[in-house]
Amino acid sequence: MMETEVVKIIVKGYLGLQEALGGRSLVEVEKAAATIREVLDDLSHRFGRGFIERVFDLDTGEPARDLMLLVNGHNYLSLPAKLDTDLKDGDELTFFTPVAGG
Repeated sequence: MMETEVVKIIVKGYLGLQEALGGRSLVEVEKAAATIREVLDDLSHRFGRGFIERVFDLDTGEPARDLMLLVNGHNYLSLPAKLDTDLKDGDELTFFTPVAGG
């Protein structure tokens, strides 16, 4: 029987998203295998309603439009599998709300 490799994903939240991550700017998620969607599920269970309301569009269940979700610095929307992208050990998932100014 093969042992399943556990991957550790680093999750970072900036600006108002630290509150959604339990007041922390960095959280680690360890799973046997992980897609972006599975990590979001894990974080939803871990941090509850505050995380869900901040990160998701409650009508569609997709990430909120005003949320930037990056995987190793790349917007998840630019990845072929989007939320179903497989994550590797050490990958970074970063959440932040774009700020405009002038």
